[in-house]
Amino acid sequence: MKNRKVPFLKLSLLLGLIIIGATIIFSHCSLKEKASVTVKKETILTYPFSDPDPIPVFGRSSLWGSGAKIYPYFVYNGFSFNSQPKEWAVVRLKNKYLEVSILPEVGGKVWGAKNLKTGREFIYTNKVIKFREIALRGPWTSGGIEFNFGIIGHSPSTATPVDYYVSENSDGRISCTIGNYDWPSRTRWQVTITVFPDKAYFETRARWTNPSPFHQSYYAWMNAAIPASPDLRYIVPGKYHIGHDYSVPLESWPVDSSGRDLSWYKNNDFDGSKSYFVVGAYDNFFGAYYQNSDSGYGHWALYPDIPGKKIWIWDLSRAGEIWVDLLTDSDGQYSEPQAGRLLNQSDHGSFPPAASDLWKEIWFSYQGIGQMVGAQPSVVLSLYMKNNSYILGLYALEKIKDRLVVKEGQKEILSQRLNLEPAQTKLLDLGRLSEPGNLSIYLGNKIIHQTNSQAKELKRPFNFHRPAGNSPEDLYLAGQTLENERDYSGALEKYIACLRQEPNHLRALNRVAEIYFRRGEYYRAFDSARRALEISMYDPDSNFLYGIAARKLNQTTEAKESLGWAARSPAFAVPAYLQLAQIALGENDYSLGEEYARRAIRFDQENPLPYELLATVLRLQGQKEKARKVCQKILELDPLDHIARYELYLLQPSPENLKSFEAFVRNEFPEETFMEIALHYLDIGKTENAHQLFELASKNLEALVWLAYLDKNSNPDVSHEYLEKAAAASPYLVFPFREESLPVLTWASQKMPDNWKFRYYLGLIYWHLGRLEEAREMFKSLDSADYYPVFIARAYLNPENQEQSYLDLKKARSLSPEAWRPWHHLINFELRQVFNDSALSDSLQALEKFPENIYIQSDTVKALLASGQFLKAAELLDKMRVLPYEGASEVHSLYLRVHLHLALKYLQQKDWNRALAEIILSREYPESLGTGRPFDPDQRIQDYLEAICYEHLGETDKAKQKYVEIINYTEKFPDGPYAYFGALALEKCGQKEKAFKIKKGTKPPEEFARQIAQLDY
Repeated sequence: MKNRKVPFLKLSLLLGLIIIGATIIFSHCSLKEKASVTVKKETILTYPFSDPDPIPVFGRSSLWGSGAKIYPYFVYNGFSFNSQPKEWAVVRLKNKYLEVSILPEVGGKVWGAKNLKTGREFIYTNKVIKFREIALRGPWTSGGIEFNFGIIGHSPSTATPVDYYVSENSDGRISCTIGNYDWPSRTRWQVTITVFPDKAYFETRARWTNPSPFHQSYYAWMNAAIPASPDLRYIVPGKYHIGHDYSVPLESWPVDSSGRDLSWYKNNDFDGSKSYFVVGAYDNFFGAYYQNSDSGYGHWALYPDIPGKKIWIWDLSRAGEIWVDLLTDSDGQYSEPQAGRLLNQSDHGSFPPAASDLWKEIWFSYQGIGQMVGAQPSVVLSLYMKNNSYILGLYALEKIKDRLVVKEGQKEILSQRLNLEPAQTKLLDLGRLSEPGNLSIYLGNKIIHQTNSQAKELKRPFNFHRPAGNSPEDLYLAGQTLENERDYSGALEKYIACLRQEPNHLRALNRVAEIYFRRGEYYRAFDSARRALEISMYDPDSNFLYGIAARKLNQTTEAKESLGWAARSPAFAVPAYLQLAQIALGENDYSLGEEYARRAIRFDQENPLPYELLATVLRLQGQKEKARKVCQKILELDPLDHIARYELYLLQPSPENLKSFEAFVRNEFPEETFMEIALHYLDIGKTENAHQLFELASKNLEALVWLAYLDKNSNPDVSHEYLEKAAAASPYLVFPFREESLPVLTWASQKMPDNWKFRYYLGLIYWHLGRLEEAREMFKSLDSADYYPVFIARAYLNPENQEQSYLDLKKARSLSPEAWRPWHHLINFELRQVFNDSALSDSLQALEKFPENIYIQSDTVKALLASGQFLKAAELLDKMRVLPYEGASEVHSLYLRVHLHLALKYLQQKDWNRALAEIILSREYPESLGTGRPFDPDQRIQDYLEAICYEHLGETDKAKQKYVEIINYTEKFPDGPYAYFGALALEKCGQKEKAFKIKKGTKPPEEFARQIAQLDY
């Protein structure tokens, strides 16, 4: 994958929609209500990001362990303390009730949303774009609504341009559709954001499509931000909550086991940042309420669509409050109510092949009715007591002309005709109620709210856990979990272990077959699927896998036959019929291709994939008008479907129409998009179309190799020119990842055996696919490379050969001593190998070259610390200014360790006052180092060392007070890195039996154990 800066707004000759610097307003003057849209460049104060990492992400252990899982993306390491004005494309959708702003060049996120009646922002708008290293690729900004698809973490495209399309509709709706590819899974996601002329909410309609024949990792969360304040209360129906990684056992909600009502923002002033995944109630809404302003935020979606409800709260100590200034200039703290397709973000589902998911959510504000207790797309409801009467509050989200009926049990206690405009409120006095927990509220014939919470209570098991155990089924489930998390190598190991115990475990055989297919090992996939068919001849999964493997091996008859069996299953009908349609297209049997495409449509009429093939086959049969209508149907389903727009071009080919097609590809990686479409056409045998699309992508080195490969027989001279051009191109930020490219790059490497680049690219694909031995073979042959990332990557690829890794890291530095990364990786290797003298020498040289680089500064502190030069390390830390990044907490740890070492040194020298001074410093959390002071930090080691100083200074009362503080802390927090000092404090206070029990399970921190043992205490 290669990054290229492209002009974001191009002229669309097809629709004439976007013009740089101009404002386009769609109004519906014939309608009583109006919605409008503006699309223009706006100047926003921006803290930019930079410095993309040319080293493949396989070597990164960070990103929550997701480094390799986001390949072929690269990360950014450059972030700025300083802002600059920058122009960004902003889409604004507006009616008389609200305004929604969208940033297509910043991940397509909703920038913010405002209630125009009150002027209040109900979706937090950060007025600056302040990129900080938080997302999977680094840059991320706070606020708005962020759309995340793929795997856990902030989406790889969250800070970069995505495709987008603005549309007006005959009913007065205005929509902006944003979307992109998720390249690791090669799935397509989009979100259509709509403002209606006559509704006080906006809608998002998400579509996620998996065009591949594989199951893909399923993770989808919509992260909204709302302003945080002491009067904020979260309204989330449920009985229990659980944290990330199931780290907190299932706890009660909203009141926890300690009696704290966690639904109040202000009551979360303990421990660190909070992730509350709330479960246990079947309800469609959740949101928040601000008591002081009597206003709130709400989200509504059908529970089957969005069962996941999460509240994210920054740590209320300085550890979290430090992020206010780090992420915004003046907009204050925020919190995130997040909505997801699963119950917990540590869970990943399975996205079936050729599936296309669609769901709807609405987002709204309300005010003037008290705290929300329920919501529907038509109305927000509240219910509260005032002067011994119950008051029912209504806030209309759309025009309501219907009868409202309230029943207490079976008794009707209110019936009133409503005539409400959107954003209008109404308060109804229900009087005294004998059964307030048994109300049913009707609007027309529809129940819109029930107060009986038990009716919505879920009693099903909520057993959040990772599969464990060694039975065949345990191993299978563990493999399935790893596969869903994109750990395909780990999954394969579990499935094979399962099959060792139970060779006829059908599902494990199928999963093994698919993983081998994914890895481009088609013979092994074919063999595993054949074994599965021997066990269950009609199994649809086995037949599908056998069919797609046979197709790759050019055993077309076998493929057709087994895919036909798979198509009988509703679960595999769409992908199987699509495969059969593709085969028919490749054989130029267009009538049969049309038949299979229409069969696929019958099974899923909302899926754009069958229509794409239908449009192609109709065009090829000369049925142009029908093909055009099918393209229009596709664009209704998926306004960003590039295949549909390419088919429209093919229906009326011209240079102008080709440019129109290109103009809609606005995302960060346009060449990758063209290549993906090219491979679609190659898969159905349309080489001429594929060639044209590869030419559109010809700024991408991989596309040049494909062009050379396609022309190798028909036009060998042109093929050679393409290959020469590819061989001469820079490998900077080139990360091939598709298994289809393996034979192409193999051919190129054989044609030019003296050119190392093609073997490097092959090695990257093998590595990505988990074929590590083949990757190592490729990298072993790269000694002649003159590109430093090759050698850093090779060092990580061969962790067992430390001697060779060291040579590779030194080679990387010798190739590019002017780059900081080779120094960084070399120094860290030397520190891991305890080559402390070399690490210190190299870090000091690096620091001289890169004095402001935070990574090199941190490396130098580590090297000084490892060499016992604590004063110099402390001096360097005092000069550092750190923006939080993946190692920011590590910088504070370095600070703590340096000052503890100095304190212990002075204790050994019996210089008690200087030791006390260092202990005091070690307690600090200098915010210049990128962290703030948390609640209740474990400082028992400082307390103990301080007590020793006081004892030697004759201040025994102070010493005793410190021992008591240690004991009290240990009673509250019995574990932790410094629990050992709780035992020592108990001994000092004569509680030897308690001390003995603690000592049995703890030991002094290894780094300081020797110095502590030498202390006179």
